[in-house]
Amino acid sequence: MKDTDIKKSLNRPVRFKGEDRYILSGGIIRKDKKTNEFFYQAELLDLRTENSIVYARLSDVEVIK
Repeated sequence: MKDTDIKKSLNRPVRFKGEDRYILSGGIIRKDKKTNEFFYQAELLDLRTENSIVYARLSDVEVIK
């Protein structure tokens, strides 16, 4: 997933680690203290345990079409 995909994929199913059991609930931008570079993270809601949130690299998340 790219940072440009966050808005259109919010509250939709996504694939993480080969499993289709997550909903993209948010996107987070952070700044690395060492390199001063910005990076994005995905906030994923686990559908099996609805009170569990996973933070992942955007590159590890796929949009399900």
